Amino acid sequence: MTITDLARAAVDDADADGLLARAAGGDRQAFGTFYDVTAPRIYALLLALTPDASRADILLEEVYVEAWARLVDRGMPPCPAREWVSLMAHRHAGRR
Repeated sequence: MTITDLARAAVDDADADGLLARAAGGDRQAFGTFYDVTAPRIYALLLALTPDASRADILLEEVYVEAWARLVDRGMPPCPAREWVSLMAHRHAGRR
């Protein structure tokens, strides 16, 4: 485990929700931190759903672009942050 892994592990669900709430208010740095702590797990999920690494890379970008756009337009999602981004990943993986 690296120092970066420890930092990611230290962010629990409530912290992820807080980051997303700040991002919904336009805080780009909070969204960047949310990405940093959630993207590795979402990427692993996408690889499990579509074992093509290049496709998983593209889908990962699409998921977070959509997440930012939805936050700006609609505010906080109706479910926990990690669940929300996981649901988007499943939807994106199933589109193609």
